[in-house]
Amino acid sequence: NAADPMQPWGKLLPHRKERSFLNVPGTVVCFRGGEAVTLFERQGRNLRVLEPEWLAESLSLFGEEYKRGRIYPGKKRIVVKDYPREAEAALAAGGFLKEMQDYVLYR
Repeated sequence: NAADPMQPWGKLLPHRKERSFLNVPGTVVCFRGGEAVTLFERQGRNLRVLEPEWLAESLSLFGEEYKRGRIYPGKKRIVVKDYPREAEAALAAGGFLKEMQDYVLYR
């Protein structure tokens, strides 16, 4: 959760260039080595890929944590409407189902 008090980017540390995100509960950030690599914004509606080489791993981890109730605990499904086309294979591999033009992950 980007709003986690222990998450320092944008609070104690300035965001890195082109890696800024809102520190609100609707944003989930995947970090690798202290750097943001993947972001879900607007309750999962928007997917931003910052490091494409870590996309598959971060989406798989996101799916696991979502199904355990650790991410977006009150939501029964996540609907990703805005995503880069290059992310489609990784979304499908991460357990997201294609519904029309969106990708959906059910708990």
